Amino acid sequence: MALEKNVISIVHSMAYPGPGKTNAVARGEAPETYLITTVKKIADDPYFGGIEVTRIKNRDHRKKVAKILKDANMVVTYSAQPVQLINEDALIDEGDISSIDETSRINAVARIKECIEEAFELGASNFALVSGKDPGTSNGLKARREAMRSLVRSLDEICQYASERAAEIGVGELNIFLEMFDRLDEPGCKNMLIGPTTDAIEVIQELRNVYRRNNLWLMYDLSHMLLMKDSSFDGEDPFVLRKLAPYLGHIHIGTCVLDKEDPLYGDTHPRLDYPNSAVTKELLAEFVKELQAIRYSKGIGFEIAPYGDDQSDAIVRTAKSYLDEARDRYDVNYALGRYFFRPRTFFPENLFAAITDARVQRPEIITEEAAARKRRDKLTKNGRLMILACDHPARYVTNVGDDPIGMGDRMDYLGRITRVLIHDEVDGVMGTPDIVEDLLIVSAMLREKTGKGLLDDKVILGCMNRAGLAGARYEMDDRMTAFTAESMHRLRLDGAKIMFRLDLNDKYSLRTLTYCAKAITECNALGLPTFLEPLPVQKTDRGYEVKLNYIDMIRVIGVASALGDSSQNLWLKIPYVDKYDQVAKATSLPILMLGGASKGTPIDTIENFERGMGAGTNVRGALVGRNVLYPGVDDPMAVAGAISKVIHSEYSTLAAIKYLASIRGTDMDALAPIC
Repeated sequence: MALEKNVISIVHSMAYPGPGKTNAVARGEAPETYLITTVKKIADDPYFGGIEVTRIKNRDHRKKVAKILKDANMVVTYSAQPVQLINEDALIDEGDISSIDETSRINAVARIKECIEEAFELGASNFALVSGKDPGTSNGLKARREAMRSLVRSLDEICQYASERAAEIGVGELNIFLEMFDRLDEPGCKNMLIGPTTDAIEVIQELRNVYRRNNLWLMYDLSHMLLMKDSSFDGEDPFVLRKLAPYLGHIHIGTCVLDKEDPLYGDTHPRLDYPNSAVTKELLAEFVKELQAIRYSKGIGFEIAPYGDDQSDAIVRTAKSYLDEARDRYDVNYALGRYFFRPRTFFPENLFAAITDARVQRPEIITEEAAARKRRDKLTKNGRLMILACDHPARYVTNVGDDPIGMGDRMDYLGRITRVLIHDEVDGVMGTPDIVEDLLIVSAMLREKTGKGLLDDKVILGCMNRAGLAGARYEMDDRMTAFTAESMHRLRLDGAKIMFRLDLNDKYSLRTLTYCAKAITECNALGLPTFLEPLPVQKTDRGYEVKLNYIDMIRVIGVASALGDSSQNLWLKIPYVDKYDQVAKATSLPILMLGGASKGTPIDTIENFERGMGAGTNVRGALVGRNVLYPGVDDPMAVAGAISKVIHSEYSTLAAIKYLASIRGTDMDALAPIC
């Protein structure tokens, strides 16, 4: 689940407003029984690690609440917003701490200081407030700019006071949260100075960089997001969180109503499943995904209120379920954010040049490393394999998505391959002679510097038939033009990979079947396992396409299983298709799944592999290439690690995606000893 370490809280005065929804809690005048019962309900709920409380006028009641929260070890946020918005006795003008009138501003700051004292009594570590009303632009920007200057002065004084009082009392720093609101001068809206993201960031940057007020943070509310319109007619969107990331201290989850005909139009925070809710499940998920992407680690609070026949406990349950549904989504947990894998950072130019130098000056390094490489005692450690496939360019296949030569940059390609191979649970690699020998050179360089080679304890499979060049008129005549059984035996490789594509109307299919049968027999003679990829295909205007259905797969498996003089050392490589359980039943041979063309994101591949691993006991892993090496802008090692967890540790897709996110971008210096 995404954001599972974040403290979840709830705005008490909103969810539990008082008997009969009279807003007695927001006024600080709730009856003792109601106040204590509802606070304890939140404190006793394991879902919540925090609570947001406001003024409690009765000192005895305040002490009792403080004890409940302390005993429950709750993270307490004091909400001064109700105090400011109710503005009891109307002694301070609407500008509040942004007031252009200096007397009113001073009084507003004094009121906030009183609230800070109450916050300390309640054991709060956070304190939230609002800026005050926007003076508007009817006479130009002068009033708004003056209000911004007043706000900066006030926040400086408030932050200083909070820090000094915390030090005097002997408690930790009190974080000050400036909540951002809409600037809509309409019924149901708040029309606050702060306000849109641009101005909020301007204020906090000044207070942090000039006044050094590092205890000041911004509070952002999902329900306000759609109402915050600056120079646009549209509200803000979840991507704004990326700009706010360095300054976010707290997040509110709630919704608003954009239909002006609805009685709850505006910033009213109805239940999340309200019929006219502007925040849909999809928008909530996008918001949570951005929080995950920026690695947001601070508090998240529900701000929801009951209306009409709504019951407080019911709307709280709904809020929990909505958030959890969003946090459990694959795309949310996968969130990349600003991450971008840079192959040349991991595998730089000088290392690529060193490979060529070794080929020119020390070609024997390849056979020497092949002899020195530590091999496994058995092909598998636990009966399962995760093998990286790296043989596509040799068959005239260099496209990755829309890029026709995505695999044509050999330095980039090698960087991605070596990146994957540093993961301990990736069992090995399958490639053509050029790729395998490049990797042996890198392995030798690492051995010379660290005593351990890149390919130690890894399974290395040699690709044999590559003559069936993609798009050629003889494409189906796929002869053995790469490794031979003898050359693999000489280099101490661990097995061979071959393939045939079956088209009953193509005469070359029979020839390739014969080549494969001969290769299996030759490998058997040398004790080499063979990994055979049989694919049913049909010719289309776009070339040969694999028939990805269970009936054709079952039929081709019957053909493949019988090739060669023995199936003793034979494995099959079969793409995942629907009804894979029936496909698996077509043979007793061990099956590895393949990934197919690059999809740009690994989520579907991981999910399919989880399904495939549960389809039959003979499904023993994956032999996958482009979907690991080219997962959009993601880290190939992290993707490979996630798939390995599915294969070796029976991770669910969600657990694997979370693991992927946790290791993304780590160990980027693994090749540093030879760079």
